[in-house]
Amino acid sequence: MSPHVAELLGAWALDACDDAEAATVEAHLEQCSDCRTEAAQLRSAAGWLALEQAMKPPPRLRQSILDEARRRRPPVAVRTLVEAYAGQVASLDSALRELTAQGWRRPDPRHGDMTGLIRHLYANDALLASDLALPLAATVPGDGAGGVYQVWRDQAQILIRGLDDRADLDQIVTLVGRDRHQPGPLRAALVQRAFETWVHLEDVRSLAITPSPEQVRRIVSLAVNLMPEALAARGVSRPGSCRLVLTGPASGEWTFPLGGQGTASGLALGMEASAFARLVANRRSPEALQYTVVGDHDLARRVLHVAALLGCD
Repeated sequence: MSPHVAELLGAWALDACDDAEAATVEAHLEQCSDCRTEAAQLRSAAGWLALEQAMKPPPRLRQSILDEARRRRPPVAVRTLVEAYAGQVASLDSALRELTAQGWRRPDPRHGDMTGLIRHLYANDALLASDLALPLAATVPGDGAGGVYQVWRDQAQILIRGLDDRADLDQIVTLVGRDRHQPGPLRAALVQRAFETWVHLEDVRSLAITPSPEQVRRIVSLAVNLMPEALAARGVSRPGSCRLVLTGPASGEWTFPLGGQGTASGLALGMEASAFARLVANRRSPEALQYTVVGDHDLARRVLHVAALLGCD
C-alpha cells in the first residue's frame, strides 16, 4: 500500500478528504484489491458510526482541521506531482551515471547526441524554475558531458526542493512545446516535467520504460486538455467531440472537443494508454500506432498527427 494512501484511507472513509486527496485514494483503489478491501471495511464502520445521533460540529471545524493538517504536511496533490517528477529525475540520473564517454556521443535524432539531449532537458527545467522565481543552476558549458550532466542535475534538484506546501498549482507558468510555448497552470507543468524526463530516460536507455498507471493517466489528461487548441492551430477543428478509450493498466476514457461550431457525430479512438503517451511524446508515429476508429477515419488520422506534435521536443 502507498504510504500516502494509507494515511488518507480513514479520512476518505469519513468523507473528510478534499477533492484532490479523494481523487488520489480512488485512483489507487482502482489498482489495489487489498486497499479496496480495507476501504470497504472502513466505510462500513463509518456507516455504523453514522447510525448514532450526531452533534452538529462547530462552524468552520472541518476547514480549521484541514488547515492545520496542511500546515504539518504538504497537500497530497503537490506532493504527488513533485514526487512523480523526482522519481523520474532519479531514474534518469542513474542511467546517465552509467553512460560511458562513447555513450554520451551516441547520436540523437532531435538533439545531436546525448549531451545535446540533456542540455535541452536542462533548458526546459530552467524555464519552469525561472517562472517560479527559483534559482538557476550554473550556465551550461559549451562542451563536456560531465558539466552538462551536473548542471541538469543541479537544476532538477532546485525544482524538487523549491516546491513545497506553499506551491500554488493554479499559478500560470510556461508549458513547453515543440514549435511554440503556451501558458498553463503549474500542475500541468509538473506533469510535463515528469513526462519529458521519462521520455528522455527511454532515449538514453534505448528501452521502453512505462511509468506508473497514475503517471500515464496524468500525461493523457494533460494531452487531452491541450488538444482543442492544438487542433485549432493546425486547422483540424471539426464540429463534435472525440472520445479517447484507452486500455491497459492506465485504462480509462477521456473526451475532448474537436473545436468546431455546431453538432456532429462523435469520433472515437481506442488504443493502449502508454502507446498514446508515446505518441504524444513523438516517440511513436501515427502510422506505427495500433488503434481503432469509430467515425471518420481520415479525421482520426489527422487528430493523431496533431497529438504527435504535443511533446516538448
